[in-house]
Amino acid sequence: MSASSTRRAGMLLAVALCYGSPSLQAAGFSIYEEGGRGMGFAGAFTAIADDPSAIFHNPAGIAFLKGKQIYFGATLVNPSSDFVGADPRPGQGVTETGSVGTIPVPTFYYTHQFSDRLVFGAGLSTPFGLKTAWANPDTYTGRFLSIEADLKTFSINPTVAYRLADRLSIAVGLDIRLSKVKLVRRVGATHPVTGATVDVAEATLESDFDSGVGFNLGILAKPSDNLSLGASYRHKVQVAYEGTGVFRQIATGLAPFDAAVAAGLPPGPTPLTTSIEFPSVASAGFSYNWTDWRVAADVVFFQWSTFDRLPIRFAEFPRLSQDVLEEYENSWQFRTGVERRLGEAWAVRGGYFFDQSPSPAESVSPLLPDADRNGFSLGGTWRHNAFKVDVAAWYLAFKDRSTEGVNRDNYNGTYSNSALNFGVSLGYQF
Repeated sequence: MSASSTRRAGMLLAVALCYGSPSLQAAGFSIYEEGGRGMGFAGAFTAIADDPSAIFHNPAGIAFLKGKQIYFGATLVNPSSDFVGADPRPGQGVTETGSVGTIPVPTFYYTHQFSDRLVFGAGLSTPFGLKTAWANPDTYTGRFLSIEADLKTFSINPTVAYRLADRLSIAVGLDIRLSKVKLVRRVGATHPVTGATVDVAEATLESDFDSGVGFNLGILAKPSDNLSLGASYRHKVQVAYEGTGVFRQIATGLAPFDAAVAAGLPPGPTPLTTSIEFPSVASAGFSYNWTDWRVAADVVFFQWSTFDRLPIRFAEFPRLSQDVLEEYENSWQFRTGVERRLGEAWAVRGGYFFDQSPSPAESVSPLLPDADRNGFSLGGTWRHNAFKVDVAAWYLAFKDRSTEGVNRDNYNGTYSNSALNFGVSLGYQF
């Protein structure tokens, strides 16, 4: 086993460290499934905001809520991904299948009316998140980029809303963002006898739960009994992560080569740090209500251009520290929904949205095969006295997304994605 082979194994480990955990943050993936009623409107809830989930959609809406209210539930997200490769890597016609399973997204909101005009609220939501995984990790062609990626983010959102007039309210809230990341991937090296790339280690890079703080604002006006106009803003939040990388060697059976790989592996957990600046989000919308009908529409802006590059720092290996280029672009969402009330107890609703991906072709990868998507919603409500149940389902149809031969990791092909999500929320007024 030559010294050059030893250096080669060590260099591949360095690449794994540099391009592992931080790319997981390139989510470009917002989660808008933050309450069953809002989901039924396809997320077009900025100008409606008439239950405690307004803390997420437009906090000014809670100023019109009476008494004490609790609203909680979860959405089950069922994504599906397929990949067809292109030349030269991984090769024309190579196919891979995602293996994520069902992801629960919980929400919890509480509001408390202190006077005719002043209302306090607190919410727990999941404004951003990501989970990707791929089947058959021992043979999966993208395993040196990612086998599994997981980004968890929770927002704790205490909020105060005030009615300036009978039909006008404002609100301000504190956004305490908790987040952690995990990436599992293989490390490859060139076998000195066969010349093939073989798995020599599995790297698991994982951070602790770290936090950042931002704020959100909202305004809601009701010029008439039928018309509502709303706008909200959630400021960008930066989270600095501290974590470790753990490397488990995979024996190849060639003793000198395995010994060289072992010498190049870190002897234990390797500290690393990175950071992500989650984008600011602004929305504006209107709602019109007449007889037994209501329509609503929103436009939402994500300032993803702040996610330009990622700083990666290794305290014990400073020569590996670098900035990874991402170059995300600002993106828009367009949402619209309609509701039909069926007496005092029942209502049904449906909607449509278009969600523009911020990810350039160079950044599309197995970590996040993001693409523009069309979404369709159906939902309904059953109400009895102070209790209600909201249910909704979303179908997300992603446009096929090609890397256009320019992927930064030279792993090119076309991703096909879809998702079917189901949400339930329970509400009670004390």
